[in-house]
Formats: sequence, C-alpha cells, structure tokens
Amino acid sequence: MNRELSLPKNISVIAAEELEGCFISLETLNIHEAVHDIRKRLKKLRALARLVRDEMGEENYKEINIYFRDLGREISDFRDLTAHIETLNVLEERYGSYLYVNFFNPIITQLDKERDHMEKELRAKNFFSEYLPEKLKYAQDDLVKWPVNSNEIQVILPGIQRVYKRGQKGLNKSYKDPKTENFHEWRKRVKYLWYQTLLLQETWPQFFETLEAEIHQLADYLGNDHDLMVLKKKLNSEDIKLKDPQHLELMNAIIERYSNILRTEAKTKGELIYVETPEEFTKRIGSYTEINWN
Repeated sequence: MNRELSLPKNISVIAAEELEGCFISLETLNIHEAVHDIRKRLKKLRALARLVRDEMGEENYKEINIYFRDLGREISDFRDLTAHIETLNVLEERYGSYLYVNFFNPIITQLDKERDHMEKELRAKNFFSEYLPEKLKYAQDDLVKWPVNSNEIQVILPGIQRVYKRGQKGLNKSYKDPKTENFHEWRKRVKYLWYQTLLLQETWPQFFETLEAEIHQLADYLGNDHDLMVLKKKLNSEDIKLKDPQHLELMNAIIERYSNILRTEAKTKGELIYVETPEEFTKRIGSYTEINWN
C-alpha cells in the first residue's frame, strides 16, 4: 500500500493493477505462464477483499470473493497439468540420480499430450482470446470500485485477525489429522496471510519484508506438498498408464518421502509464525501500520 494514498484509493488502485496485470500476462507470456500468473493475481484479489471484508460488508465481500474464486477454478485443471510436469521436474532433479534413466519420461510425455489436447479444446472455444478477457473486463469495470470509505488503517485488522486465527487452527488440525484436505485448507490460509503482509510492506518495509519472507517460505513448503498430493492423485487415477506396477509403487514412495520432508519443515516454520494469539498478532500489526499510515 502506498502511504501517500488514502485507504480507499489504495484498495481500488491495487485491484486495478492486479486486473491489468492479468491482461498483460495474456498478451506477453506463453499461455502456461499466463494462466499461472492470472491464478496468482486472482488469489491476491481475494486476499485484498479479505483485508477490508468488515468495512465493505458481507454481501459485497461474497460477491467479489465468489466471482474471483469461480474464475480461478475455470483455469485450474489446465494449470494443474503444468504443475504436475513442474513437480516431476523437481522430483527428477532431487531423486533422479538414484533411479534408472528416463524414469520420469513416460509420465511427463502423457501429461504433455493431455495438456496439449486441453489447450486445443480451450482455444477452439476462444477461451483465452474472448471468454477469459471478457470475464476480466467485467471485473475491471464493475468489481474494482469496492465500497471502502474509511481511511482508518485499523479497519483492516478484523480481516487480518480472522485470517491469522484460521491459519493457526489449520496448523493444529493438519498435524493432529494429517489428511491431504487439512493441509490444503491450511495452505490457503497461509497464502492469504502472505498476500496481506505483501500489501502492508510499505507501512514499515524492514519489518514486513522479514515477516513476508517467513510466511512466503511456509507457503512454498505447503504449496509444494499440495502439488505432490495432487500429482499422486493423478498418477493413481486411470488417466496415467504405466506398464510396470512397480513404477507407480516407486513414484508413490518418492512422493511420500518428499512430502514428509516438506511437512516437517512446514511444522517448524508454522509454529514460529503462529506462536502468538490472534489478538496479540493483530495488535502488533495494527501498531506497526498505524504509526506510519499517512
């Protein structure tokens, strides 16, 4: 946030910049990079809405959040295929020297073909050239004038406290009951907190840059673990055909090994980030932001 601008102006400027960034990505990046960037920007917009949720009112918040959530879901299957390939490349770099040559190639080849096929289908429907730009244009015209009127920085604190509290609950639930869906929910809460600290960086760069870096690292651990679990589900579906059952068995073992490493790292980092009560964390953030606000 720009300290020289009012809070309402900051909100509208940030929302407009994120949507403009979506159009720039479609025009300048290859389609796989563009879809990845757009999904990140849609999540940032949802995090921004959470920041001023109480100020804008629940009805307005839900309209904005649901619109960007649903738009993100429309490109998630296409993005997942690229994420599968990227995850396999990470596993190959990490464990490839212990395996036979071309161990990962049959899987990557099948995913490449499926992704190419999906891209052709989407392009035949003018998804990237017409449908997606139209959906973004609607958001640009009608969803950036958010009803935020107060210039008091304190109006963001309930949103921060809610996100932090849910993240803290997500941490505890994930390690008490380590199901994939629990880690997935915790990951989302961590990402919202990360985006919110990014938005607040300018109010005290030295503090918020350090906090942002720590939360970003945790988000990466959980994001990589999530990618592993989604890949595992894909490998064990009927979409992927492997001639040797031991190939799948070894893939599952590799995924579980790396997942355990990531979850151990995430636990340590998470316990440090969520060591405070939500009230203590919010009070501290409120003090730091208010001193430097306008």
